[in-house]
Amino acid sequence: MSRSICALLFLALSSAAAAKNLLIEKTPPSGACFFRRYDEAHLREHPGQTTVSVRISLRRELPFTPEDARELRVEFRQKGHAKPFYVVGGCAWSEEANRDVRGVRLIQSFHEDAAAQCMARGGLGGSAEEGGDFPIDLAEDGASLTLYMDEGVSGWRGPDQKKKSTYLELTRQNRVFRLERVDPAACLELDKAVAVD
Repeated sequence: MSRSICALLFLALSSAAAAKNLLIEKTPPSGACFFRRYDEAHLREHPGQTTVSVRISLRRELPFTPEDARELRVEFRQKGHAKPFYVVGGCAWSEEANRDVRGVRLIQSFHEDAAAQCMARGGLGGSAEEGGDFPIDLAEDGASLTLYMDEGVSGWRGPDQKKKSTYLELTRQNRVFRLERVDPAACLELDKAVAVD
């Protein structure tokens, strides 16, 4: 491959990353909401998938959230559980979102490095306990995102966050979710139900 083609490819990838980064920086005050519900036909075709729906809220909680970060709320609804599982944390753009401190790829199914890097909180009220790291890949047009989870994440079964957080183990069929952007009002209930700090 010639140097000029390599340079053009690099510029295209850089502009795509910049467009995705802009989506994090320009999340409106009302927030951004993403959702997917899996129908019965999909779940029959994927019998190992226990996740019925996923909802994500990204917001900048003024005045506390830094300009380059967003507060995160994730709601997993799963077969066999009356209450959803809630994950809270924060996300910021990173050129190395999918690499650990040694440079090893964190999520093998996500082939990029640059993404919104999210960290789940294992506790609230100033707790420094981490609940897991994972990337979110935002589509350039902002119409969708893909959530890439690892083997598990900390959170709460139900909205009572006074309880100690628990660890949700995620099988291979319950780790990658493509969600569509919906009206921010669809996340109001989620935003009210769980605190991020």
